[in-house]
Parts: sequence; structure tokens; C-alpha cells
Amino acid sequence: MKKIQLVLAFILSASLLITSCKKDKTPTPTPTPSLSFTKTTVTGTQFAPLFGHQSVVFNNKMWVIGGRKSNTLYSNEIWSSADGTSWTQTSVSGPIFSARSDHKALVFNNKIWVIGGLSSGNALNDIWSSPDGSAWTQVTANASFSIRSLHDAVVFNSKIWLIGGDGIGGTKNDIWSSADGSTWTQETVVGTQFSARAGHQISVFNSKLYVIGGYSSTGFKNDVWSSTDGRNWTEEITTGSKFVPLYSHQSIVYNNVLYVVGGVVGFVTTDEIWSSVNGKDWTKQTNAAFGTRGGHQTMLFNNKICVIGGYDATSVAKNDVWFSN
Repeated sequence: MKKIQLVLAFILSASLLITSCKKDKTPTPTPTPSLSFTKTTVTGTQFAPLFGHQSVVFNNKMWVIGGRKSNTLYSNEIWSSADGTSWTQTSVSGPIFSARSDHKALVFNNKIWVIGGLSSGNALNDIWSSPDGSAWTQVTANASFSIRSLHDAVVFNSKIWLIGGDGIGGTKNDIWSSADGSTWTQETVVGTQFSARAGHQISVFNSKLYVIGGYSSTGFKNDVWSSTDGRNWTEEITTGSKFVPLYSHQSIVYNNVLYVVGGVVGFVTTDEIWSSVNGKDWTKQTNAAFGTRGGHQTMLFNNKICVIGGYDATSVAKNDVWFSN
């Protein structure tokens, strides 16, 4: 009897060992870090509630540029902060771009650049640059690309890349690049590419350009496309769940993870945050503490994601500042 028990014990132990070994060989999916946010208490004066503005990080400061204070009141104010708490309006010396929203601002070649946008309902294609946020130079009054707003642009492979937007003839899917911000070349796409759109986002992630979401005359979008060179594009087909079709969202890369933050779903703002480690498979995060949001801005500052302004579900503009924990 003891021999039988010993044999059974041995078989059971061996079985557990084999099972354990098999489990060890099963790959474990990489978990996506969850995000949480805390509202910053702003002291003193700051920018008015805004949407359709732009934010960049430049010279160790956060900058908020332009936007709309209401549906009809456009701004060309420039505000900066070294900590997100104390803000200073920049005194501009000399000429400055007209009040506008839905433009694009970015940092390139040690300057802040402002590109296109919407001013009093009229789309623009002018380009301005500044070495300090105070003195501005009009690089061109009419760039090679047509007038547009709700476009996006990023720095990739030592060039500015501008994609899509809404202007004459509706939404666009043209791709333009520039090595100096003044001379622009329209890129010729090889094969298929994303459809025309505006209110989309572009991110540089895993050494690729990513185009995410947006809207066109045919509806809202949640497709994701990537390219290693800006000319050859691949649609990232998701097999699982992901964010719904949206626009006026934000995409941002943080700790090697790509995030989609907020946006407008149909005609309603959302507080959803989605994340991906490969641009294809997406995980829904805890809904954002700052509530539903569209027309807002995100940026990386002091190794944290900062969310600024936008409008909520009741179309009320915000000027709150939130940092990831």
C-alpha cells in the first residue's frame, strides 16, 4: 500500500512539475501601465478657458498658443509656465500671427513654429516662427500647401511633416514635408494610404509615423495607419477592442506606450483613454479624472503627461491643467 502511495505521489509531483514548466513557457502579454491624473492648482493669472489651442514644450517651459475663448472669439495670446502652476503672458515685440484656432504649433530647429489654422472662420496657410516666443517672423504668408485647419504636423527624420486637414474642397489626405519650414514638398504615396481627414492625430512611435482617427464628410474614423518613411503606409488592423471613431482627440507617447486621450465621439466628448504598446492592440484605461474633453492639448513635461484646456460635454471651455501621477 505504501508503495502505491509513493508511486501516486511521484506521478502527481511529476505531473505538477510538467504543468508548471508548460505554464512557464506560455508568453505573458506585456501589461500596459495605467494612467491617473491630478489637477494642478494655478496661482495668479492664467490663460482664459480655451479650445482649439496649441501647447508645446520649449526652453524648459510649457507654452499655450492661440485657440478660441468662445465659438467666435479667437486668440493669439501666448502664455508660458515653468511648472504648470504659475503662468505668464508673453509680451510680443513686433508682428505676430493673427488670432486663430485649430492651427498647429511645434518645436523645430530651436524655434517655435505656428502653421495655418482658422481665423474668424477663414482657413490659413501662413507659417510663423520664433526663437524665444516673443519675437515672431512670418516665414511665408502662403505656403505651398493649401489653406487648412484641424491638420496635424510632427517632426520626423529631421523634417516637419504636415498631413491632412480641412480647407478648400473639404478634408484632405495630402502629405507635405519640409527640412527648413519654408520650402515644402508634397510626398508621393506608394500604394494605399489613409482616406482624407481632419481633426486627426499624428504621433512618432517606434520609429514610425502614426495617423490616428479624425473625421471626413463620410463620418468619423478610428483607423490607425503607420509609415517608416511617410510614403509607404500600412493600416494597423486591430483584432480586439479599441477606441470608437472620434476626432479632436490627442495622441501622445509616454514611456514607450502610445495613448489616445479624450476626443469627440459623434458630437459628444469622451473621457476615455486607450493605450497600446505596438500601435495595433489597444487597452482601455480608467476613465480620465478630468472628465470628458475635446479640443484639448496634451504634452510631455518633466516626464509627465500634461492635459490643458478643451471643452466638456456641455461645450464649456476649460483652462484647467492636469498632470499624470
